[in-house]
Amino acid sequence: MKITVIPDVHGTHHWEKAVITPEAASSDHIVFVGDYVDSWDNRQPDQMENLQAILGFRRDNPDRVTVLMGNHDLAYLSDPYVSGHQWDYEADIRRIIRHNIELFDMATEYDGWLFSHAGITKTWLSIYGINKDTDMPEPYSITGWNDLSILERINSIFHAGYLKIFDFGPYCTNSYGESPYSPPTWVRPNSLLSDMWTENGKYKGQVVGHTEIRPNPCFLTRNGNRLIIVDSPEHDTIFHFDTEAEYQWVEM
Repeated sequence: MKITVIPDVHGTHHWEKAVITPEAASSDHIVFVGDYVDSWDNRQPDQMENLQAILGFRRDNPDRVTVLMGNHDLAYLSDPYVSGHQWDYEADIRRIIRHNIELFDMATEYDGWLFSHAGITKTWLSIYGINKDTDMPEPYSITGWNDLSILERINSIFHAGYLKIFDFGPYCTNSYGESPYSPPTWVRPNSLLSDMWTENGKYKGQVVGHTEIRPNPCFLTRNGNRLIIVDSPEHDTIFHFDTEAEYQWVEM
């Protein structure tokens, strides 16, 4: 399967050219991994217009395009404590995201690879009872909880409006996200590789943005866990991921 992965946009327009390239045209899916706003270089109102264009692209291609939630986006719905938060435009950005919230997901899976903004750890799933084979934990109110996969539970909790568990919260022991307690919008690569959720080997690995790194994309492995990081300092990397291809993995 071929998947075009578009990492943290942060107000840039690289995605516009990327989605019309031959590589993207031949892709089975296009996945945006979050963080659409908050740029020190490209200011408003262009960032909001850019976000609306991405959401319009998602709306026009519902079966092919996935738009994931990042920590910078979630901050406008939850507690606004993210670097780069645009206080003067907070209400406008919040309005855009809330009006289109049904277009976002927290995580998705294609051909055995799990995609999210920062990654999903076993510890985070456990402390909120998401991976437990028991009745639905408090305070969730999700229809058909016991019949949902763990991935479906994650997205259902998000769409039901229980946002705090995805934000920097009381269980996080490191503000940078260097803790397995960190949620899918915050966790960093070292902690993710040490505690990666693969659902007992169902998933081949995880693909994330969030952490700016070079070279990019970066292919890391530890204890059999595989992680692909696609975010770069310039937010210009577009990763055309062939799930059948062989990549050079670096032990971390």
